[in-house]
Amino acid sequence: MGFWTNKEHRTPLDDAEDLAYPPSGGRATMWLMGIGLAIVPVGYGIRCLFTEHATLWGRYNSQLDLTGSSAVALAIAYIAVGIFMHAHWFWGLLPKFEIVSVILKFLTVLAFIGSLGYVFYKVIAT
Repeated sequence: MGFWTNKEHRTPLDDAEDLAYPPSGGRATMWLMGIGLAIVPVGYGIRCLFTEHATLWGRYNSQLDLTGSSAVALAIAYIAVGIFMHAHWFWGLLPKFEIVSVILKFLTVLAFIGSLGYVFYKVIAT
């Protein structure tokens, strides 16, 4: 079937479930996705840690500018996303280190949920 006639109707939950399994690809995928793409959220998160200013982007060009402890928590969430990407596409493509990928992905999901939960608490509470 073509792109326009896809009858599968995937949801975001289906896409998230795919991240639980090892990725497919070769060396190019490992380096482009596992290093090249993963460095973007990690770099932005580190920048946000030092400046204590972060932006949470939303739909339709909406954004929320955060400062202080909520910005640090959002920076940790961005770094967790980058480490998750690195663990999935870099370590997940190395058969000997697949267990490292699973452990890192589990830990980064915990860090992401905790830090993003703190950001939502701070935004709603204030």
